Amino acid sequence: MPCVIVRGKEAKQLKKSTLFGPGDEKAYNFQAIASPVSRNMTAGYLRLREGYTKEFVSPVDEVDLFLEGSLTYSCEGKSFTARKGDIAFIEKGSKVKFTADEDCFVFFVTYPLMQEAIEALRKQNEK
Repeated sequence: MPCVIVRGKEAKQLKKSTLFGPGDEKAYNFQAIASPVSRNMTAGYLRLREGYTKEFVSPVDEVDLFLEGSLTYSCEGKSFTARKGDIAFIEKGSKVKFTADEDCFVFFVTYPLMQEAIEALRKQNEK
C-alpha cells in the first residue's frame, strides 16, 4: 500500500490512550498511520488534559508538532515547555517526563512503529 490518505475527521477520532498500559483519563490518541499501513513509522494525534503526567523511557524516536496548548518536557536534567507552533524531538532511549499544565493537542510521528516498540518493552518487563 504505497500511498494512503487519512481524512482529518477520521484521523482526529481520539480514544483513551492505552500505549503505556490501561487507559489514562487524561490521555487520548489516534494512530492514523500505523501497521499495516506503514511498516516503519507511526503518526497521529495526541490530546493530553491538564494535570496529565507520565515518566518513561522512550522506545522510539518521536517528533511532536504542537497545534494547541503546551506541555513541559523534563529530560535528562533539562526542562522545556513546548507551545503552539513548536516542534519537540525525543530521542529513542531518553528518560522523559511529560507534564501538562494545560490541555494540549499534538501531531506526532515516531520511528520505528510505536506499537511494536511498546509490545517489545512489555515483553521485556514481563521477564
